[in-house]
Amino acid sequence: MEETPVCYPGAVEQARLLARGATTAAELLATTEHRLNSSRHVFTDVDLAAARRSAAEADRRMAGGESGGLLGLPLAVEDSLPRSAFDALVAAGAVVIGRTSGAELHRNPTPGLPATTLDPKVSGTAVAVATGVVAAVLARRAPGAGGVPAGGAGVVGFETSGGRGVVARTVADVAHVVRGIGWAAEPANRPLRIGVSLRGLSMTTRTRPSMRRVVEDVAALLSLHVDEVVDHDPHLASESRFLLAPHLAAGPRELDLLDRFVPWPLRGICRSMRAAERVMLNHMFTGVDVLVTPGHTGPAETMSLPGGVLVRNGATSPFSPLWRVSGYPAVSVRAGSDAGGNPLPVTLIAVPKAEGELLRVAGIIEEESGAHRRP
Repeated sequence: MEETPVCYPGAVEQARLLARGATTAAELLATTEHRLNSSRHVFTDVDLAAARRSAAEADRRMAGGESGGLLGLPLAVEDSLPRSAFDALVAAGAVVIGRTSGAELHRNPTPGLPATTLDPKVSGTAVAVATGVVAAVLARRAPGAGGVPAGGAGVVGFETSGGRGVVARTVADVAHVVRGIGWAAEPANRPLRIGVSLRGLSMTTRTRPSMRRVVEDVAALLSLHVDEVVDHDPHLASESRFLLAPHLAAGPRELDLLDRFVPWPLRGICRSMRAAERVMLNHMFTGVDVLVTPGHTGPAETMSLPGGVLVRNGATSPFSPLWRVSGYPAVSVRAGSDAGGNPLPVTLIAVPKAEGELLRVAGIIEEESGAHRRP
């Protein structure tokens, strides 16, 4: 089958094509199956028979006058999520083709990046969206928990206060999916104060020049669109605050599970440490609605060595605990590229229940920076 333009648009444009009768759910699924041939390795489970039945049902409903939302859109669910996430998409009329791999074992699909086994890997979820196999995926830790945030793979990763997430091609696609499954993410009509941090959680964090410039450009851009943009580093690193526990790589779900296995005499200590961490993280958002941070400390750097090349990767660890531990809503979006073509993402973290404002700010960055590219 020859590729057609419907394999490139994200969720919003595919919904428009369906609504005006320019394509059908069956045709979208056929294109998905074609692109799946080269990306089957990023899925842990595929059920095309069920997807074809869903597409036929979606076309029947659209022939009867229904349209909009997720009806007929080819989507997927990450294998880290329970069956209820799968059922939520099916109930919304989506054509769910299977489960993507949440494991970060796959090469970054961004065009132009050099192929090396030492490159940081991305999740199968990010690959499935970036290569256009599906319009979006429901995912956990959607902004990206490893060496490459979602924005660094050329996609958008969004996570709500409750830990539910979406990976999609654009911010508008994320918002479309969020509305389609009934999550609350409408922006409130109120002034916004944006904080900007280049240091993350420690005074020792060193953000590389290219990543620093992107964050500074984003801050200048947002100053034209929101009420106030302020340097928020003093709040983050004042008094040389350091993280208190070694489990900051975990999220709320893992920490709850940890409580079941820690010997009971130590549980009180662990809970006290978690409470102290939460107080510290909450303090970091004092006076701001959204915090802008680098997606990572910088793109991979190479160093020539006898017999090969050493690749040193930028790390997300100075910044990701802000949303991974706190459970605050977050979004990773590409904000530009460096001279070598490496995507440079920023990660935005918002106060609880400010998902709408978060997506609004991410949309400004994406639109004004021209960061979105056709796969």
